[in-house]
Amino acid sequence: MQTPSSDRSAQASVAPVVPSIEMSAGSRVKWQAMLTTRKIGTAKKLLARVPELRGEPTARRAFNGQRLDKDTWAAVFYGLKLDRADFFTDVQWFDRTLQSQWQLLWNLATDADDRFGLVLAAPDTSAEIDRPKFARAIAARTSVSIDISAGYFGHLILVERDPSGGVVLLCPSPMMNNSLLTGAPLQLPQSPPSPFPYFQPLSVGTNQLWAGMFAKLPIWPWLAAATHKPLRLELAQLTDLLEAASKYRQDTQMIRSSYLVTAA
Repeated sequence: MQTPSSDRSAQASVAPVVPSIEMSAGSRVKWQAMLTTRKIGTAKKLLARVPELRGEPTARRAFNGQRLDKDTWAAVFYGLKLDRADFFTDVQWFDRTLQSQWQLLWNLATDADDRFGLVLAAPDTSAEIDRPKFARAIAARTSVSIDISAGYFGHLILVERDPSGGVVLLCPSPMMNNSLLTGAPLQLPQSPPSPFPYFQPLSVGTNQLWAGMFAKLPIWPWLAAATHKPLRLELAQLTDLLEAASKYRQDTQMIRSSYLVTAA
């Protein structure tokens, strides 16, 4: 994981393009408790400990956890020998977006259009016999399933990015009995528990499917809750998935596929 630079020489130059951030309410409580414990009771005392703050007005903002550029915050954490992650989340610090995180996750996977994707619920029997099993383009409201061919093992996390850029967790979800793959083919949704035997995509445009088979299912409260309620991923949750996929890349099979939905 990247960490913010502690190169304090950068503080000497004016860099208006450096993003500025402030602590959340919860982090400010923790921040004030830390300052009290270290007997840093005023902005002046903080400035004495961290001269890189360049004056009492900036020190006062730091003392109160108010908005400062990230280089200044990095100098404060360096000077006080603190871990930035105790006060700013990665999402806040690195200014990530849902799209940027999705692209990084997508890049971790390998193309598997011949083993993973949409399968028509009622295939066209009049079509040529060698027609691919997996559909690359469908009309809106076509009944389909999402299939993964045999040969994959691990705890499945399956997500889909729709044409609007939203990311939906498909597995684990109420549409699945069991997210553990043991080498057998898988079809989603599973009915039961899903009340619907098929999907019917509505949004016109390109959809992207990403599947990761993890040796051990990550322990996130939001992932456990998703087995009972469908989940549209927020930035922090997608970041959790990206970081786990990156960290356990050697032990995780990751595949991807895409399909186009056209107007009916």
